[in-house]
Amino acid sequence: MKKRILMVATSLALALSMLATGCGKTDKTPGTNTPAPTDAAATNAPAAAGGKITINLGSEPPRMNPILSTDSTSGNVQRHVFEGLTKLGKDGKPIPGVAEKWEKSTDGLKYTFTLRDAKWSDGSAITADDFKYSFLTLLKKDTAAEYAYLGYYIKGGEAFNTGKGKEEDVGVKVLDPKKLEITLEKPAPFLLDLLAFHAFMPVKKDFYEKQDGGKKYGAEANQMLYNGPYTISSWKHEDNLVLTKNPNYWNAKEIKLDEVKMMMIKDSNTILNTFKAGEIDMVGLTGDQVTLLKGEGKTPVNYYDGSTWYFEFNTADPLLKNLNIRKALAGAIDRNAFISGVLKNNSKPAYSFTNPVIFDDKGGSFAATVGAPFVKDNDPEAKALFEKGLKELGLDKAPKVEMIGDDTDTARKNMQAFQEMWKKNLGLEVTLTNLPFQARLDRMTNKQFSIVMAGWSADYNDPISFLDLWETTNGNNHTNYSNPNYDKLVKAVQNEADAAKRMASLKELEKITMTDLPIAPIYFRARDYITNPKLKGVVRTFGQDIDLYWAYLEK
Repeated sequence: MKKRILMVATSLALALSMLATGCGKTDKTPGTNTPAPTDAAATNAPAAAGGKITINLGSEPPRMNPILSTDSTSGNVQRHVFEGLTKLGKDGKPIPGVAEKWEKSTDGLKYTFTLRDAKWSDGSAITADDFKYSFLTLLKKDTAAEYAYLGYYIKGGEAFNTGKGKEEDVGVKVLDPKKLEITLEKPAPFLLDLLAFHAFMPVKKDFYEKQDGGKKYGAEANQMLYNGPYTISSWKHEDNLVLTKNPNYWNAKEIKLDEVKMMMIKDSNTILNTFKAGEIDMVGLTGDQVTLLKGEGKTPVNYYDGSTWYFEFNTADPLLKNLNIRKALAGAIDRNAFISGVLKNNSKPAYSFTNPVIFDDKGGSFAATVGAPFVKDNDPEAKALFEKGLKELGLDKAPKVEMIGDDTDTARKNMQAFQEMWKKNLGLEVTLTNLPFQARLDRMTNKQFSIVMAGWSADYNDPISFLDLWETTNGNNHTNYSNPNYDKLVKAVQNEADAAKRMASLKELEKITMTDLPIAPIYFRARDYITNPKLKGVVRTFGQDIDLYWAYLEK
């Protein structure tokens, strides 16, 4: 999603309410490309078969239909109850999932996947037809999937989605019940990573369509068929859901935990107290809580999750349509002061958009080679830019601006910090509106906001998974930003086979983003957490917010 955090896919307020959980420890900083390690082999103690754990999801998953969801909360559940042709391994790289093997043509434009003998949770066989149906449903115009554009790498995918092509011309072909052929429209060296993403997880046609034509698929635990290591055995909305080991999963013998209870606790103090009482096995921590626990002799850990946090500006807003106003807002904050005084963790200030964990064409950090910084902290020109923008708009005084975010205590605290900075440095009055998670997502999708605090983590390791967001028709572009030259460059990147030329266009996209500022970067996120010391094998990497596939309780 890592969507993949909206990673989003995943707003900042969501991330602040979600709990960082996991067992890896690393002192790496942004710019390195090594995924956060796991502690699966950190002890010589034997693993116990079975066992139950409790973790905190943070909030209600707003949309469990994998074809339609865009957020990391739903993704953290989907990763455990569904499985695509591929999945991500412990090191964050793609490994076989439902597909046991695949072959690639010499030109890299055709892949043939051989499916293993896998079953749905109702005991029926998973077939190539299930994947074809799912991919076509993602691309159907009437589905209105925000991630439909990810299917444009498939031959005929864009034409079908935009009503200019036929379903039968889409490059997904069933060769036999266990063989699926995918023909690409354009080069996609990251295809195997992409196919592990939730948008490409399968649904079963007859069951899916019985759920009001798919409209109610995922609304309740019994309105889904599962093919992952777990099923949802109970779901108390806004409270908790329980995952139970799936006996029909093809690799069930390797899944150690019998049950995972996912709580939906939003208050940070309640979260820590619940952990201290031994009622929960993994919790995320605020900066103040890290300091508190260290004083008690405990050792919280942290890692960088590959997400960038930023303000989205609605460029159709009467005030924010002005570039100088947006420049002033981007420059009138102090990122370092926010991190040290509010977050109080190892997050790093962001002066560009694409996260440092994303590769360039030579395997280094794209962010390190793109030419940042593009924005400044406490920019001395911010006030003058603000006044210039008001004059260009014919205003003597700025109207009040609304900023929306989640309804958690941590989200409120973070929003208030920027509200005060803009008041002090620009004289701008910003009203704060805190909403339930789904309500905030709805307002973003409908572009009914002025400013929203948002976060994004790439769906696969390539800069375009950050930079295609601001293409005019992208389903995750909530900003109303539209630039024909930008759109042209996105197309060029998607169709360019030459790595150097492609990278040059990607760098230009980053520079345009930071020049036109439909968004303003804030920080690259680090997560702090603490775990039950007996819980081992939890994987946290870029692209996998929480993965319990290899988790176990130590004897």
